[in-house]
Amino acid sequence: MNYKFFIAKRYLFSKKDSKFVSFITYIAILGVTLGVAVLIIAISILSGFETEMRNKVAGLISHIQIQSFKPEGVAGYEDAIKLIKENIPETRGISAYAQKEGIIRYKENVEGVMLKGIIPESDLSSARFKIISGEYNVSPIDTIFSRLVIGNKLAQKMNIKIGAKVIIFGLKGIPSPLNPPKIKQFIISGIYESGLNDYDDIIIYSDLKTTQSLFNFGNYVSGIEMNVEDINKVEDTVLKLKTLLGYPFYPRSLFKLFKGLFTWVELQKAPTPIILGLIIIVATFNIIGTLLMLVLEKTHSIGILKALGASNNDVMKIFVMDGLIIGVIGIVLGNVIGLGLSMLELKYKFFSLPEFYYMKSVPILIIPEYVVLISLMTFVLVFLATVLPSYLASKFDPVKSLRFN
Repeated sequence: MNYKFFIAKRYLFSKKDSKFVSFITYIAILGVTLGVAVLIIAISILSGFETEMRNKVAGLISHIQIQSFKPEGVAGYEDAIKLIKENIPETRGISAYAQKEGIIRYKENVEGVMLKGIIPESDLSSARFKIISGEYNVSPIDTIFSRLVIGNKLAQKMNIKIGAKVIIFGLKGIPSPLNPPKIKQFIISGIYESGLNDYDDIIIYSDLKTTQSLFNFGNYVSGIEMNVEDINKVEDTVLKLKTLLGYPFYPRSLFKLFKGLFTWVELQKAPTPIILGLIIIVATFNIIGTLLMLVLEKTHSIGILKALGASNNDVMKIFVMDGLIIGVIGIVLGNVIGLGLSMLELKYKFFSLPEFYYMKSVPILIIPEYVVLISLMTFVLVFLATVLPSYLASKFDPVKSLRFN
């Protein structure tokens, strides 16, 4: 064993010497451990929250919405879809939809809803994967009845079950004797639960042709929705679409459509590492204090080492090792605690969240690169914290040190 490492370890954890220094050493290790653990847990929660929100929103409205500047909607959508498929290679899925506000009635219950007409074969909505009762089937039954898929919150509010017959009123302007709403009967075929209760309460699904007929769309649609291979590059695809399609098409990414929501998430995420990083900085000051006290405690020993032939560099390396031992133990324990608690929450869901957060439990996403970065940054800070006390120890005069009591 390297004698400098052996001496450094004895200085920190010797049972025969000052127990106070050993106690302060444990406090310094605890400071680094808590700083690393808290930062890993916080980053994992914030990353999980951002990813969960992105996935939920993307499942409801797709990555890109292509609409029209014209009030009547998008015309010639089939040609536009073909053009996009031929010229935008990153396209993962694309489909047309018709969407408009309406009123749903079941027995004496009446609610406002957003009816979305889709093409089942190419639909991009994640509602098909969130069915909790019935099936995701929106194909018309006959000329009188069509099928409808609704959200769980709306179903609970109106006490609607699978197979129930409901009526949708298609509004166009203000209803009056001269402008009566169109009426269509539906049978509930499925109930979905996306986790976003505000949307489960409003958005309901039927087929495109039925929706076009109910709201007098004719051959127009509300827009075209599109998914891409890499959601992080969605803005680049939007720019390509603007150049490719031109007027009157108006493509927008989900980040623009829900700018307020994603800006709020970013505001939560941006300052947190800085604020929690201060915990690690405070821990490094604890290391400085610990080493200074250790230098004072071992002044006589430093004189003996120098009298035996140890150089200034050897003495400096001993105290640098002391600081690094504290830092490495703290970093390892911090990783174990931070990753351990994150994995336990990921598996067992100990903490629930109110509806305001659009999810039932605390989301966790462990990103290895962030864990490594936190550990490396902490190690660098710990190393820098050891330099000053170690340098001061190396400059002690051996004669004065031997006389020090």
